[in-house]
Parts: sequence; C-alpha cells; structure tokens
Amino acid sequence: MAPLEVKKYNFTRRKYGREFLMDCVFFSEAKRKVVLGLPFCYNFHGIFIQNTGQAKIAIDNDISPLKKGSFIFLRANQVREWLSVTPDFSGYLLIFENEFIETFFNDPLFIHRFQFFHTNQPAILHCDDQFLLEHASNCEKIRVELANLQDDSHHYIRSLLYTILIQINRRYIKGFNLSNELYQNSISLRFRKSLEENIRDKQRVGDYADLLKVSRSQLNTAIKKTSGKSASTIIRERLLTEVKRDLLYSNKNISEIAYQLGFSDNSNFVRFYKMHTGQTPSEFRTGHSK
Repeated sequence: MAPLEVKKYNFTRRKYGREFLMDCVFFSEAKRKVVLGLPFCYNFHGIFIQNTGQAKIAIDNDISPLKKGSFIFLRANQVREWLSVTPDFSGYLLIFENEFIETFFNDPLFIHRFQFFHTNQPAILHCDDQFLLEHASNCEKIRVELANLQDDSHHYIRSLLYTILIQINRRYIKGFNLSNELYQNSISLRFRKSLEENIRDKQRVGDYADLLKVSRSQLNTAIKKTSGKSASTIIRERLLTEVKRDLLYSNKNISEIAYQLGFSDNSNFVRFYKMHTGQTPSEFRTGHSK
C-alpha cells in the first residue's frame, strides 16, 4: 500500500491579530480534539503536556503509551501520529518558532541547548503531579496573556517559556542520566545544529569537522563528553531516522532513497540498513505499511 500522506503544519504568525511567534493551545476530547490516524509534522518545535487521561502516540513510528504527566517533545519535522485517546484526555500544546527566543537572547544555538529537542534522545518524559501542576499553571498563564496581549506581553511570555524550558531540561537530564555539559559545549551544539541541516548530504565525521573548522579528534572528544557516544554513532542514528521517514512517509522507491541520501549504490544502502536494523529497507516498509 502507498504510504500515508504526512500533514505538514506551518506556524500561524498572526493568529492574535499581530505577529506573535509562539502559541499555547488547550486540547481535550470535550473541546479541541486531536485527530487520530493522521501522520503530521511541524516546521517548528513544541511540547505537549498531558494533563489528564491516557493516550497512545507514534513518533517516527515508535509507539509510546501516554498518561497524566507525560511531556511529549515535538521536534521540527519529526513525524507523529495520534493512535488513541481516552474520553478524559486533555493537555496543553506549547509551540514556538526558534526566532521567538533566539533573537531575544542573540543565540542561534538556543534550541540545541536542550537535550529533549535532540532527535536521538527519548521524545517523552513522565513526571509527577507536582511538576505537571507547575507547568500546566505556566501554560495557562501564557494562554491568558495571549488572549489579552499588551505591549510588553512578549517579554512576559518569553520569561514563562524560558522558565518552562530550563526546568524541563533539568528534569530530563536527571531522568535519563544525561550529561549536563551540553548546554555550554560550543562544538557539540554547533555539531547538533549542523547535523539537522546537513544529514541528507553529509554523513561522515570529517564532513562535520570541516564544517565546524575543528579536527576529527576535537569533534569526537566533544561529542563523547556530552553524549557518551562517538560522532559517527550520532550521525548513523540520525541517518537511520531519515531513512525510516522516507520509507514510511514517501512514495520514493529504494533506489531513490539510496541516491538522495548519498549511497553509492543500492547494495551498499541495503547492507547498511540491515546491519543496523536487522531488516532490509523493503522488509521494513512492508512490515509497517497500513
């Protein structure tokens, strides 16, 4: 069967009558519902904070059960699909364009400082009621402010958003026992940014060392220090994610995917994919077709 078409959402900049680069929406089965069975992606980042109920979501085809206190990290261009929700399901969708904060802090690496927005990290964090209540309250404050915009609202909302991101990042690092050194590691941060921008064209450690103007050794040392993995492992994991998206959510044939991702021929592509997943690309696509 043909792959499902992915619904792509762009940010609505003038929803509130003037350009505003962030939003906070309350979802519930009683009011604004999620759409089941429709793959979708955003061209911006966000966090969904589940307030009540249970649900099930597929994130780049990895299925995860959700419950009250689940924080779902919505990374740009990542394909998601809601599979089920209970009648009491509700939550806050907090979304923003990078520009909303990057320009304020004059920091083009801002979004990459948060571990939970990295593609190779878990996309869901489960938190206790107290942590949920605190951030649901912050989301509600943002919603109220957006509904009554004033000249200084963008400063107030930025402060709330920044507080949410910092506190969640701390909880995420502790919950998954990650390094807290990434936040200030310039080489690792620039590597992460460059990887997202270039993964379809560049898949060698040397490519990224050249882009960042550092040695391969410097790059590997920085990545190992902040992730516990080698640069080549991070690149391979990110490339496999890209391959799976093409297999599941595009009409490209195997040869097209191999060519567009820089493999010299089909046999090398099939060998690479099977070595790291245990399946051929065709077997994976067939096994996950709907």
